[in-house]
Amino acid sequence: MEKILRFIQYIAAPLRAEWMFFVITFLLLAQQPIDWLTLPSSDRWYQWGMGLKSLAVETGLVWVLTWVVWKSHSRLVKYLLTAVAWLLLGITLFLSFNFEMNISQQTLTVLVETTSKESGEFVNTYMWSPESQLSYTIDACLAIVIIVLYCIEGKLHRALRRPFHSFATDLVAGTVATVGLGFFIYAWGTLLLASNSTRVYRWRNGFATTSLDIGTQSAHAINSLRAFGNDVRMAVKQAREVYRTHPTVQESDSLTVIYVLGESYIKHHASLYGYELNTTPCMVRERNRGNLFAFTDVIAQENITSVVEKNTFCLNSVADGESWFEKPNFTTIFKRAGYNVYMWDIQRTQQPHKLFTVTVNQFVYNPEIMRLSYTACDKGGFDYDGQLVDDFHKHVKLHGKHNLIVFHLYGQHVNPHYRYPAGSYYDNHFKPDSVRRNEKWLTTDKKQKIAYYDNATLYNDAVMEKIFDLYRNKNTVVVYFADHGEEVYDFRDTKGRHTETDPKPGTLMYQNEVPFVIWCSDRYKQLHPQVVARIKQALHRPYMTDNVGQLMLDLGRIKTQYYIPDRDLIAPQFRPRKRLVYDHCDYDKVMRGVDRNKIYPRFVK
Repeated sequence: MEKILRFIQYIAAPLRAEWMFFVITFLLLAQQPIDWLTLPSSDRWYQWGMGLKSLAVETGLVWVLTWVVWKSHSRLVKYLLTAVAWLLLGITLFLSFNFEMNISQQTLTVLVETTSKESGEFVNTYMWSPESQLSYTIDACLAIVIIVLYCIEGKLHRALRRPFHSFATDLVAGTVATVGLGFFIYAWGTLLLASNSTRVYRWRNGFATTSLDIGTQSAHAINSLRAFGNDVRMAVKQAREVYRTHPTVQESDSLTVIYVLGESYIKHHASLYGYELNTTPCMVRERNRGNLFAFTDVIAQENITSVVEKNTFCLNSVADGESWFEKPNFTTIFKRAGYNVYMWDIQRTQQPHKLFTVTVNQFVYNPEIMRLSYTACDKGGFDYDGQLVDDFHKHVKLHGKHNLIVFHLYGQHVNPHYRYPAGSYYDNHFKPDSVRRNEKWLTTDKKQKIAYYDNATLYNDAVMEKIFDLYRNKNTVVVYFADHGEEVYDFRDTKGRHTETDPKPGTLMYQNEVPFVIWCSDRYKQLHPQVVARIKQALHRPYMTDNVGQLMLDLGRIKTQYYIPDRDLIAPQFRPRKRLVYDHCDYDKVMRGVDRNKIYPRFVK
């Protein structure tokens, strides 16, 4: 017991000696945890749990800094560390006021990739904006307060000497610091050991990054850059390994395989899947003609584009514990087998500095990955998905027997009313009064947002029709699915995508269940009746999109050592796997026995 008390007194000693530094530094770094705790939330237990955990980590971090100051006996060290904390807060305020961002992998990546010309434009645009001036003013006021406090530190220290040297104070301060130090060692230790993005991602499952103190956020951002750099190096190695193999195409006729990745598509807003409004007239027609096959039980592993896209391009299986950078990209295998591979990606240049774009582009458009995986890529500059498809048709004339075309659409992403041309047929096609629902919280403004989403879904359907029509008379098979869904006031008063520790059935239905279809031209059906039969037999199989690459190899008629038939959705050997979403939640377990009719929105007849 005596040793425990001595230990607690030792832990309390730096706080007693440098309490002013501890308080100032703690308050400078605490902006993010405080913001997190004041946010509106439907899950207060999760919010407060993460918030208190973050404050504990910060307590440990600031104790370590205080210990350094105490041991150094140097005012210079104290002032330098205070200045660093003050500078980090200033950067955070600047980012928050101007961009509603914090210090993250995204901001560091943008900083690293910014050219001198872009830096000049940035300075001219943001450095003296009203938001920036406000952040500078707050930071300057804080600097004055800190200087004043340090000037009177000696007087305050003498005035508080007696209460700060009591046993009770040591006990409380030492106990709190010990708990904080434990959380800090665990948080920073596991973070620094996370050498790839999979480990960083798992670390983030335990710590909501936006709730962390500014110091820990900065460490997370720096380590995320290091980890993702390791990922890309591993992915390049996998791509090179493909060229040590000799995949072949088992197709004597010409064949075009088209892979279309949609964005933010709520499956339950597609009339193809029973939605009240006619948002997918083309897909319904193609299904009725016998050319389109809609799969009924497909989910995405995440509601984050960057995570899903990397796992769907690569041949890893999440359920089997494999990370995306441990397996090659299916496009690399197609090209090695002799296919011409075309990548037309609207998100390559749309919002290029957004994190979901940056983390994908560093992989998909790594120079070595591009050389080994694609015949040609688009030049960018498109506002709408239809323009992307038109550009491909205008500039690419398919000249080889075997061609793989990848279209990455913008779909219904983030602001759906910007996803279709203003003044077009799709603009204002569905209106607030089209949404015949009467929930008390569903205002006219919210119905308008639902209408925007449904209009974007209708336009997305027209884009798919354009693709079908271009290849209707060729030996063509098309796979279309979305990276994830989201919410637009479907079963509760909320919009967008949300992270929950234990996702509710409604959350999984709208954010993870995605449309998944295969379209076959008449010529493809004629040449491959057995494949079409296998497609029909697989329509109701439980499936997660991380294994879609195996399906692509099958449809591309490619024989390769990388093909694993029990992961191929339409193969007779297909074996359903546990569908883990967000790396920890068993989707089928959560959804077992759920009455979906109680979750679906009710339209008034």
